[in-house]
Amino acid sequence: MLRDMHSYIRRPHAATQVALTARQVAAAYNFPMAQASGQGYIAGIVELGGGFDPAQVNAFLQSQGLPAINLTSVNVGRGSNRSDGPDGADGEVQLDIVVAGSIATSANFRVYFGGNSDADFLAALKQALAECHGVSVSWGQAESQWVSASMNAFEAVIKEARGRGVPTFVASGDSGSTDSTSTNTVDFPSSSPSAIGCGGTTLTLTADGARATETVWNDNPTQSATGGGVSRHFPGRDVPDIAGNADPDTGYKVGIDGTTGVVGGTSAVAPLMLALHALVWELSAGRPFDFLNLIVTNPQACFDVTSGDNGGFRAGPGRDQTTGFGVPDGVKLLAALTGGIAPPVPPGPPVVTPPVVPPPVVTPPADPLSTFPLAAVQLWELHKHNYTLAERNAADAVAAWARSVGLAL
Repeated sequence: MLRDMHSYIRRPHAATQVALTARQVAAAYNFPMAQASGQGYIAGIVELGGGFDPAQVNAFLQSQGLPAINLTSVNVGRGSNRSDGPDGADGEVQLDIVVAGSIATSANFRVYFGGNSDADFLAALKQALAECHGVSVSWGQAESQWVSASMNAFEAVIKEARGRGVPTFVASGDSGSTDSTSTNTVDFPSSSPSAIGCGGTTLTLTADGARATETVWNDNPTQSATGGGVSRHFPGRDVPDIAGNADPDTGYKVGIDGTTGVVGGTSAVAPLMLALHALVWELSAGRPFDFLNLIVTNPQACFDVTSGDNGGFRAGPGRDQTTGFGVPDGVKLLAALTGGIAPPVPPGPPVVTPPVVPPPVVTPPADPLSTFPLAAVQLWELHKHNYTLAERNAADAVAAWARSVGLAL
């Protein structure tokens, strides 16, 4: 089935804008860039149009003080690395490469070009997942525009790769909760249950580059906002899973066909998270792990985004249909993988444990019978009491009492 699959980038539209580099965003999210650079990692990027010139891409990276990266293009089916200009799909391709390559500078990047059809898209994704340690996808279409068989085929491929520890990071769309349709719908393949759907936020930084505020990206709920919602094809599947800076007005400084510009969209978030995976993968000695399960079981390793909406869904504490579990904190995610992190302390007054008071020491009373003249009484009891009735009664009473308290007279 031929398609007009969408890439997910947006250009700034505000009169004033902030151009952030990918490394500034990664630093705000505590990505462990000082400890790792993706050495030995093979990063796959799937594209359905456009192209890139390795020399131009590396010239831009070097102009930013970064090293040149190892880049290879792979044509699959009817796909090819064919430039269509800065206003075409080149912007998507080069955004993906620059964002991931700025962070995982030592990784090997393989860019897979497939034709814009279900079969070629699936073939490119399948080959990338077979040859790489992780894959980024910034193309898709509303779930309602797909046939069930195609979605199931994609999920089977993504699920198999996930089982080997190879994650698929997928942009969740840039047209809000309706995803360029007339009703709330999620974007596919981000809604594939085994994929990692990547939503968008608006990030602001402090003067020293730390994360200051973060809300759901929504400049326009139908044209410039993060995708997200509830799948109709996969019951129980909520999208996205995680999020990151995507607002084009706080967008990424990139080089496209030799020209520097600013680009945003959830397309930037998928390669951003691919780069995070490369760093964590290297620091875990290259052992494969389930990235999605790591997030699900360690939500405290994410910055929770609790304000904003995407048109049909609103953010709130915990997982939601705008930013998922939130934005991964690189340091905490690494700690969760390598040693585990403690769950957050619930709010409220501190729990005060009362001191342990030992029971009082009770000295048992002295035995009043310990000094009883038992021998003399025994002799008296054996005496024949023939003098008076009173003496006889007294002797009988003493004998009865002695028996009641266990004395043998």
